[in-house]
Amino acid sequence: MWISEGLAAVLWNVVGGAIVAGLSLLFPYVKRQLRHLAFRRIFGSDVENIFYIVYPAVHSPSSETVFEKPPSLVPRRTSAATRLTDVHSTAVTRAVNHLSFEIGHNSKKLPRIMSDVDADSSMDISYISIGGLTNHKTVDLLDDKNNEFIDFASNTIVSKASGFEIFKMEQGFDYGMIMKINPSNNQKRTWLCCAGLGEWGTSGAAWWFSQNWKEIHKKVKKKPFACITQTKIGIDDSTQKVRLFQTSEEVKKAILSE
Repeated sequence: MWISEGLAAVLWNVVGGAIVAGLSLLFPYVKRQLRHLAFRRIFGSDVENIFYIVYPAVHSPSSETVFEKPPSLVPRRTSAATRLTDVHSTAVTRAVNHLSFEIGHNSKKLPRIMSDVDADSSMDISYISIGGLTNHKTVDLLDDKNNEFIDFASNTIVSKASGFEIFKMEQGFDYGMIMKINPSNNQKRTWLCCAGLGEWGTSGAAWWFSQNWKEIHKKVKKKPFACITQTKIGIDDSTQKVRLFQTSEEVKKAILSE
């Protein structure tokens, strides 16, 4: 059947428009899927199944301990004090907020939030722990034989292998670490931590990781890594990366360069 040139042009325009519209719809989907794939490489495949954010629980001196509530800036009916059996730092709240939002944005399932006391004997899980030596699960990560990177010692961050300090600290700043390993007891699991020398080091590391995990992914893909961060005390979003290690050899070279 013969088709006029005008009709053919119209048909080609319709087909071309349909293709462009299809690609316009497909591109955001592909981009989103690639982002989710990169996120799974960093956080592990369990982030799509059961993944925990583990915070450090601290008991108050007694169940009758009274904590004063800061007064409201505007008139409202607020209790002036409360009795608590568990105490949580504002750094933990900030860190959980930074990380839970990013995990929820990039995963099909929301993370489960659990204290290190509740997770104390759970070794066959994937998690990101908040805080340093005050968190049982951070200690599990640091002490695992598959951690060949860094550790805490004498209020600084040191080489795991030698115990030597690997950077110089500056006044007015707090420092933190972001680390990932696959634990020796089950390498299908993923253990991560955001831990600081102080509270701003912890929450700053969590903020930086939530904002910059894609930068880490470009360099390490799904491999273990350790990152040291620097945070201006009192300002999470001032955090900057100091060093990123992909191997124990890189940690050793960092010591030699100081």
